[in-house]
Amino acid sequence: MIYDVLDDIIENKRDLTYEESYECMNDLISGDYQDSVISAFLIALRMKKENIDEITGLTQSMKDHATHIDYSPQDYLVESCGTGGDTLKTFNVSTVSSIVASAAGAKISKHGNRSVSSSYGGADALEDLGVNIELTPNQVINSLEKCNFAFIFAPMYHKATKNVMAIRKELKTRTIFNLIGPISCPTQVTARLTGLYNPDLIENIAQVSINLGVKRGMIVHGFDEHGNPAMDEISNIGKTKVGFIDYGKIDVKYIDPEDFGLEYSSREDIKAPSTPEGHLEVIGNILDNVTTTRTDKARMDLCLMNSAAILYVADKVSSLKEGVDLSKEVIEKSLAKKQLENIIKYSNE
Repeated sequence: MIYDVLDDIIENKRDLTYEESYECMNDLISGDYQDSVISAFLIALRMKKENIDEITGLTQSMKDHATHIDYSPQDYLVESCGTGGDTLKTFNVSTVSSIVASAAGAKISKHGNRSVSSSYGGADALEDLGVNIELTPNQVINSLEKCNFAFIFAPMYHKATKNVMAIRKELKTRTIFNLIGPISCPTQVTARLTGLYNPDLIENIAQVSINLGVKRGMIVHGFDEHGNPAMDEISNIGKTKVGFIDYGKIDVKYIDPEDFGLEYSSREDIKAPSTPEGHLEVIGNILDNVTTTRTDKARMDLCLMNSAAILYVADKVSSLKEGVDLSKEVIEKSLAKKQLENIIKYSNE
């Protein structure tokens, strides 16, 4: 299929149908195409700008080729992650907020890889904290059942795309995989908090999420204090553009810290630490409810906002403010710290 459509994409910027896109992903992972052809296809798509059908078809094919995890809980199953590639690098917000939200009752299958666009990613942090990130499908299900959280290590479940991932690294530029990687979790995700590197993509990824079976969700991009695109997560230094998903409907709004009952913070206080030890210290301080300094409070607020959003899409709370209150409660009662201990324990069973 790639040979059939490549010239038309390059010369005429023709959009592919869902079916064509699905077949193109089959081609990409077949191993039958030279690296140069795959590279040309990926770059051609980016230059044209990928549409909803293309992202949906490519992602569904990737999910269909993944190692399946047969788990469908009665509650919403949430995936919380970001695309990376943003301009303001923060500490591991989605990691610690997922720990807090799962302690408060959200069921989270966190799908990811080792660090690509950040210096120290969520998988790196969890592994250094003692979490086994290389879980089998049965271990994923066991961990989700016993503590509401499991990390799904992408290379173990998407082995068919291994050759494409190598090409992606060589290209050293964004491709469609920056978008489809975070939304290709092999579990049956029904709720989603996904941060994007580009706010202009929110409506498209919200519709793709619906196409892939998501019922409730928030697709987000955070802005800085000057109104510039900055973060692939909810921002506490500026506004955040959100595509709210509610059973097939998409409502795009801008929210800010006041919608969570919190105040604006400074960018200097939420920047990523320079060392792995620094990242782990931030996570530890949040779980220990340390709010001594202005920086401590800013980091705590950013965690609370993103945890609140997870709880909201999981339908555990009726508002973002209520989500902050519940997140605060599990931290103050040391339930979030205990949750990390449980995650470590059950991931190693």
